[in-house]
Amino acid sequence: MILSHEEMKKIFENLGFKGFELRRYDDSMEKLLSFAVEDNAKGYAIDVVLGGLQHGENDGIALMEKHYAKPERFRNLCEKWTEIILHFMCYHPLESVFVSGMTLPDDEDFLEKTPGQEGYLLEFPLESIDDLDEFVDRVFQKTYGEMTFYFSSLDMMFHYFRDDVYLLVTLKKVTEENKDALGLLKKIVEAKGLFLV
Repeated sequence: MILSHEEMKKIFENLGFKGFELRRYDDSMEKLLSFAVEDNAKGYAIDVVLGGLQHGENDGIALMEKHYAKPERFRNLCEKWTEIILHFMCYHPLESVFVSGMTLPDDEDFLEKTPGQEGYLLEFPLESIDDLDEFVDRVFQKTYGEMTFYFSSLDMMFHYFRDDVYLLVTLKKVTEENKDALGLLKKIVEAKGLFLV
């Protein structure tokens, strides 16, 4: 069974999503959503530990990650990430939130049913999101998807994962505007007791 475009869209509408566009995962979208570091830009992590420490060579890092991986601590960490994005949005316009993935919790065969074996890619314009906390919760409850918050004027992406204790921020290219924006982001992140590394 292969799902048509309209059938796929209906599945996500039935999961409570609205105002989204179902997009094809082509080369240009893959490049846009990639969290690989671009040639002329740097990737950052909003992390629970300071930078400059080699992962795995310091027992404190492993203990900290285990500490934040506990369900209640991880929920609190996710709340901080969402608040960081909300605060950052006050100063820089958020264009879209992308949700991408291969399977759904209630349909393990979803990938096999999608055209071109590409899974799903949903684009939510900001005006379709009434409450960011509720939106993030719904994505994590109803999909196995990853979220990417796209600040187009900054060529900046926030990659929101389900399983890691850090939030990745990548630049598609370095500009004077996003250099200034990173300074603001660092202040917002530190106010939450986290580190931009």
